Amino acid sequence: MKDDLPQKTTDYVGEVTNTDIWSGFEIRPDDIFVCTPPKCGTTWTQTLVRMLITQTADPGVYDNKISPWLDCGFRDREEQAKTLNAQSHRRCIKTHTPLDGITFSPDAQYLVVHRHPVDVHFSMRRHVENMKDDWLDHLFPEDLSEAFAMFLDRPASSKGTEDLTLGSFIHHFRSFWTFRELPNIHFLHYAELSRDLPGQVSCLANIMDTEISPQLINDIAEAGSFGSMKNNAQRLEQTPGFTSGFHDFAQFFSSGTSNKWEGKLTSDDMARYAARMSELVSPEERLWLERGLASSPR
Repeated sequence: MKDDLPQKTTDYVGEVTNTDIWSGFEIRPDDIFVCTPPKCGTTWTQTLVRMLITQTADPGVYDNKISPWLDCGFRDREEQAKTLNAQSHRRCIKTHTPLDGITFSPDAQYLVVHRHPVDVHFSMRRHVENMKDDWLDHLFPEDLSEAFAMFLDRPASSKGTEDLTLGSFIHHFRSFWTFRELPNIHFLHYAELSRDLPGQVSCLANIMDTEISPQLINDIAEAGSFGSMKNNAQRLEQTPGFTSGFHDFAQFFSSGTSNKWEGKLTSDDMARYAARMSELVSPEERLWLERGLASSPR
């Protein structure tokens, strides 16, 4: 029944996000949407999907002009949609928007990728430090405990995940989790990608209904390692005319590891985090958000 399916009920508008493009965007039955908050493995997942689409074990097949961020607020969204509409191959499309802000099709596939919330915060901090523009610096003051308190306590806003708060990330997660029994909503976790990349490539191939040999699964997993993608970024940096919004473009692919906050936050900081998570999610939900494998939705 249509009434049981997700509906677009919210417009998210900010400096980074603008969901106005969804109202006129035509979804194809074989589209693949990579749906994540920032710094949860978006580019990683897009790269794996693009390698599966092209049957090529090379991270260079990913290009944000081919697999664009559809509802990016600081880019020409109509031009992004025009580029996608002109594509004849299977499309892979990025969004950071919660499910209640995008158009849902029962035929397309939605890959929902999350990561331990504290890792997200620290990964975003490094990301902002690497940016040439300083417009997000105010969210990451020098004092780590102060910045972490802002992440925990600031309420989610109408800008969606771009406000970089725990509340907005949990809202993104919940918007999809509510519909986790639908056959075309699939949950992946950053920790699982890190633990068993060949297994996750195989899982993605099944989701995409793509036949692939065991050898190519292993080749794609090797090509999709953080070391391989970082080397690819370093090659791109050497391309004549290459420009980037980052001081070090290759640093976009940091390490793919977890628990990066250890030794940086106090026991009081983590106690506040635990209390805030208890307010926002159930124990089952927290287990999945932090670890992935132990409580996989499906």
